[in-house]
Amino acid sequence: MNLIPWRRKREEERPREASSTAMAPFREEVDSLFNRFLRDPWDFGPWFSPLEGLTSGPCTDLAETENEVSVKMELPGMDPKEIDIDITGNLLTVRGEKKHEQKEKRKDYHYTERRFGSFQRSVQLPASVNTGDVKADYKAGVLHITIGKNPEAKPRRIQVRSG
Repeated sequence: MNLIPWRRKREEERPREASSTAMAPFREEVDSLFNRFLRDPWDFGPWFSPLEGLTSGPCTDLAETENEVSVKMELPGMDPKEIDIDITGNLLTVRGEKKHEQKEKRKDYHYTERRFGSFQRSVQLPASVNTGDVKADYKAGVLHITIGKNPEAKPRRIQVRSG
């Protein structure tokens, strides 16, 4: 099923010389905006997203090596004692709450860009992990979690014999 059937039809009907008119760049820009909206309606591109922070939680990096899985999360201004880490099966969940600092009474704030409140982020881990081999470090606003893999999840080299 084609979700954007009008685009292909319009391209077939559009004469080649029409692209040199003054309105062609404007029409292409509008087509591009519609295409981006239909692909991902909540993608505001370079503009500020009003849903930012409500949808995905802290920025996260997930990496894997031969022996371990590594997760890094940006949690600036957090107290490490306020971070809760839980692993259930292959699902890692990090929860916490950043307490709101007391505002100064004498200042008239126009806006505040720091975020406060609770968060939760769950990450599906790519391999079978050993929940007994977990290390978590918090430094410079970044939480780094290292989880060892189970021996059966580690890659194994198999020798091929000639016959």
